[in-house]
Amino acid sequence: MVEVLDASGKVRASSDYDTGPGSPSGFPNPLPPQVVAGRATTLHDLKIGDGGDFRVLARPTRVGDRPATIVVAVSLAQAEHTLSSLTTGLVIGVPALTALVAWTISLTAGRTLRPVETLRGQAADITATDLHRRLDLPDCQDEIHALGVTLNDMLARLDEASVAQRRFVADAAHELRSPLAALRAQLEVMSRYPDPDRDPQVAAALLEDAERLHDLVEGLLALARSEDPARPRSQAARVVDLDEVVLAEIRRQRSLARAEIDARRVSGGRVRGDAEALRCVVRNLLDNARRHAERHVRVALGESGGTVELTVSDDGSGIPAADRTRVFQRFTRLDEARSREAGGSGLGLAIVGKVVTAHGGVAYADQDPAPDDGGLGGARLVVRLPAVPSPDSSVDPPPAPDGPKPV
Repeated sequence: MVEVLDASGKVRASSDYDTGPGSPSGFPNPLPPQVVAGRATTLHDLKIGDGGDFRVLARPTRVGDRPATIVVAVSLAQAEHTLSSLTTGLVIGVPALTALVAWTISLTAGRTLRPVETLRGQAADITATDLHRRLDLPDCQDEIHALGVTLNDMLARLDEASVAQRRFVADAAHELRSPLAALRAQLEVMSRYPDPDRDPQVAAALLEDAERLHDLVEGLLALARSEDPARPRSQAARVVDLDEVVLAEIRRQRSLARAEIDARRVSGGRVRGDAEALRCVVRNLLDNARRHAERHVRVALGESGGTVELTVSDDGSGIPAADRTRVFQRFTRLDEARSREAGGSGLGLAIVGKVVTAHGGVAYADQDPAPDDGGLGGARLVVRLPAVPSPDSSVDPPPAPDGPKPV
């Protein structure tokens, strides 16, 4: 709707054929100031056209020599009808759409999380006595399937650790029972049938069994300490002169060994770790060589390329290639050393492997070269540990190299 109004607000021209010149205008008279100022303004309930609300804009002008005003108005009826329909649709549709989306999310989440609930229920039913059970994996190859695989892998590790623990307890009980039974039997004989001529010999046998029992208990304690992750590592930062430890143990072993111990190849070597644990490693290596050697044991210690290597060789029968890894397991005795007199408790090399691994090194068994090639021809046990750099060295040493069969 367009109208041209004179100064008194009368219509001089109009786009509405029903409104002739000189008739009163349907716009307010006078026009609102904001309309006169040229700002578009919404006016309600106007008596122009079909009536109702209009968006109105005015501009002053002149017709001939007289002032006039051009007023343009656009009906808002269609916009208001559209807005009303949209509001009605939103009021009805939004709650319905929200309910539909909520139901869809609930259904989808339920189907998605149902495998998780199945895994949770099955995991809750697994106890320490049935760690061999495994969780049922969902068919879909997604994150939940990966979670189930991870949980099954964890159960496999727990099952393996539980089996190893039960086997260790059974083996330890069996090993402890034998010397205890011998002690008990000999004490019963001494108490029931006293014999001044025989009792000193029985006492010596009892002392030997007691020493064997003491060594076995000490070995079990050392092995338990080496496997305890909660044990304080405060001593791990200490620098240990491994050559001093080796020479001290060789002096002690020479008073016990029937074989000659050659220490001429022992040179300097400094490592970082627990001095008592490393002393136990050297003692067990020498004990093993002393029991199996015929006449000679050779000890070598040296540092090269950031690694300290300790080698203990003997001239015994050696270790078969198939058993060179197994000797570092608990209670392992080879066929030629089944007797406890010759083979010990089977814990010495297991302690060596655990302690060396805890210190960041490797331990392995090998065959010493034949006498014609400068060796002793028997077993050769090798321990490699990271060396401590000398005070004047500013370069960190490389990690300890792996042996052919690390433990």
